[in-house]
Amino acid sequence: MSWQPRRLAPQMPRDGKKVMTSNKDQPETPSLDSYEVGYGKPPKHSQFQKGKSGNPKGRPKGSKSAYTLAKEMFLKPVTVTVNGKPTKMPVIAALFARMLSAAMSGDLKAMKLALDTYAKCGDIANPSTIGGLMAGQMPFELTAEEYDSIAKHKLLDGVH
Repeated sequence: MSWQPRRLAPQMPRDGKKVMTSNKDQPETPSLDSYEVGYGKPPKHSQFQKGKSGNPKGRPKGSKSAYTLAKEMFLKPVTVTVNGKPTKMPVIAALFARMLSAAMSGDLKAMKLALDTYAKCGDIANPSTIGGLMAGQMPFELTAEEYDSIAKHKLLDGVH
């Protein structure tokens, strides 16, 4: 196995000064219609042309997000049989009815899912009152200065 000789960096002149490259490609004096090129300022010739999109194959108009598609699917009406009669209801309502039916028939997993679902969204506070907005939150203390400012601007008028 033979070793390759190590490549050395280019030698610097003995006087210690760096060798400079020529600037022949750059214009001597900038013209009046040119501007400084730098970070966030690309040269004029490489900027997007007026009237042309920078992303021509981008998101097509009318495409829907995953949230919108899921919302439409869950709210789509379906016909289900309830007590022997066909009834139209949204998919989400049919799923909840089926889950509750399974829970009532003794399915332990369905019972746990139903109870967890109710705990998560069944006891939502009524946000039409201050008490409803603050349900489940720790009360906070106002300083005298903050209370005076609130009273001065009449922010609590009409709040019950």
